[in-house]
This record gives sequence, structure tokens and C-alpha cells, in this order.
Amino acid sequence: MRGMVMRIHKGRTVQLFRRVISSRVGVLAENRGLAPSRIGATQESFFTPAHRVVVSTPATTSNLGPCFDSLGLALDLRNRIIIERADRFSIRVFGEGEGGEGSIPEDESNIVVQSCYKALESMGKLGSMPPLRFECHNTVPSRRGLGSSSSALVAGLAGGLALGGKELYTPVVKKQLLQLAADDEGSSDNIAAAVYGGLQVSFRSSDVSKQWITQRINVPLGLQCVLFIPDEVGSVGKEAARAALPAYYKRDDAVHNIGRSAMLVNCFATGQFDALRFAMEDRLHQHYRAGLFPFDPVLHAALKAGAHGAFLSSQGPAVVAICGGATSLNSAVGSDTMSQFLAEAVQTAMIKAAEEFDIEGDVYVATPSEVGISSSGFDEAGTPLWGPEWEMVQKQS
Repeated sequence: MRGMVMRIHKGRTVQLFRRVISSRVGVLAENRGLAPSRIGATQESFFTPAHRVVVSTPATTSNLGPCFDSLGLALDLRNRIIIERADRFSIRVFGEGEGGEGSIPEDESNIVVQSCYKALESMGKLGSMPPLRFECHNTVPSRRGLGSSSSALVAGLAGGLALGGKELYTPVVKKQLLQLAADDEGSSDNIAAAVYGGLQVSFRSSDVSKQWITQRINVPLGLQCVLFIPDEVGSVGKEAARAALPAYYKRDDAVHNIGRSAMLVNCFATGQFDALRFAMEDRLHQHYRAGLFPFDPVLHAALKAGAHGAFLSSQGPAVVAICGGATSLNSAVGSDTMSQFLAEAVQTAMIKAAEEFDIEGDVYVATPSEVGISSSGFDEAGTPLWGPEWEMVQKQS
């Protein structure tokens, strides 16, 4: 059941790019009020420079109904990005976004490439870096509200930081990655989940540092997320989705979402999902975006079929239904048949509703990913410098 897919049949040169890198790079490079560390700089000087970096980043869903721009959940769909020093620039995209209409660009306008350059520029190392070769192996659908742009942004920044001599697995560098990526994105919900994994609540501090702050919320092990992913995006896009929202909200609507956001967090933290369908009700964004894509029939079908809750994923058009996870905080997916049965029932109901309204798409059953970004580094000879391959070598030695 987990990972099941059901189908409904219905050159520029580096030099030119470097001249147009965002002027915000200087802001991105700030150390958020912390003085530069002499010890840290000395330590980094001893690192063996990575010749090749492999970065894996998860799909993410955000908002979860009422928690607008503040809550993000990592999912077990992952993109794998390879960045390597080379004799000339090149990039290849495989999987989602490969070729055809709406394909992901295979040039220096690609988000992964841009963000890698930004990270290197923030460290003052872009000018000395040789040309880079990029491979993007994508399983996260693009422009569907599943965090594909956040995944690409985080992967590119992480690759640049690693090539510039940063150790990605350290808390300090992960925090730096969060700041860089959220500054660029303008929000932290998907970004925090992509960096740290799990369910993350995050915001930007109001003090002079303007730091992005995130904390993990417990997710029951048996949770399953049934994703309906439309083939067509309709009018949905970041700009259109933002433009559909009002400039101001009524106090009653704000109070409505505050109360439900608090209860939603408690539902996840305690594994008590009886109230989740009510806690996922929203007045700040979902109904304003209903005209961009007809997601309501699929959402309500999931609830009627027994999902704990359902919501528009990020800005849409994908819909996520929450199933399982209610019997025990320590019961993993597959530990009983009831959670599988319920997820299948929700899956079938979402497919039927989509067919009735002539909406073509996939239904994919995912689980939350407790792991955010993961990476491996290699020297020019292919010797592992960090990551799972390095750990395996250490165990064998």
C-alpha cells in the first residue's frame, strides 16, 4: 500500500549568470548576529574539499488547513541531486519535469543551479569554483503544491555550501541553510520541513535578527498521507495563488484559524485524531483558491470515506488526506491491516470523485519523512568524505 500509485486515464554562461545574481546574496550571507568564528574557520580549512556532492531532499506539504505559511510536513517522496566539479557546465533532468511541455529547464536558470551559485557567492567562493555538472533525479511532481521548488532550492543551496567547505550534517550549517533558503523563498513552512524533516512549525522572529525559527512536532508513526495529484495545474501557480487572497481578514476568521491551528498541533502531538477533521478547517486561503482549481469534491470525498482530515496542499492543486496513526504513537505503518484498509477506502473515494468531475491525476499513498535533507560527499578519487557511504567504510575498517 505504501508508495502505491493508481492512475486515472483521462548558456547563458557562468560569467553572465554571475553578474545577475541577486543583490540579496549579501543579506543571505549574514551570520544572523553571530560574530565570525576563528576556530570554525580554522576547522573548515582542514576539511578535504568535496569534488562531488549528492543531496536528497523530500517533498513537503504545508498549511495543513488553518496553519497558513507556518506548518510544513516532509513526505517520503524525494529528489536526488548530484553536483560535481567538471571541465564545463552541464545539467540533466530525469524523472518529473523531464522533457515535454512545462519541463524543468536544463540551463543555468534552473533553481538548483541558481541556488548553488548563491550559496557559493555567499561564501565568496563562486569566482574560484570550476564549472559544475548537475544531475537532477526528480520524483517530486513540479507545480503541484508538494514543495518541488523548496526541494530544489534547499538542494542547490546545500550543494553549494558543501562544495564551499561546509559540513551539511552539523546543526550550525543546517541552521544557516534554513536562513538562506527561507530568505530566498520568503516563507519557511516548506523550507523547514525540507531541511529538518517531520512536521515543523516555523516563523520569522520579530527582533532585529529576523531569524527563521522552527520546532518539530511529534508525528504518530502509523500516519499515512493519501495524495491526489492532478495532471493539470489549471490556474494554480504561486503568483496566482497569492493574488487570490485578500489583503485583510476579518477578526472572526483569524480567531477561527488560531483555535483550529492550536487543536491541530495537539492532535498530532498526542495522536488523538478524532477532532482533526474540524481542526483542519480553514478560512484564510482555501476557499479563496477554490476558483483556481476544483479541489473541493476530492477533499470532501476523502473526509466522507473516513479520512481524519483533508486539506489543499500548500497553494494546490494537490489534495492531502490524513489516515492511520490513531491507534498508537509507536505503531509503524503496516503494523495492522485496518490502517491499510482505511487508506485504500480513502484512495478509492478520491479517485471516484475525480472521475465524476473529469479531473485527471494520480493518487499516491505516502508517509511522513522524519528525515529532511541528507547528503554524501566524495573526493576526486570517489572516496566518501561523509554520509552513508562514509559510515559504511568506517564500520568495515
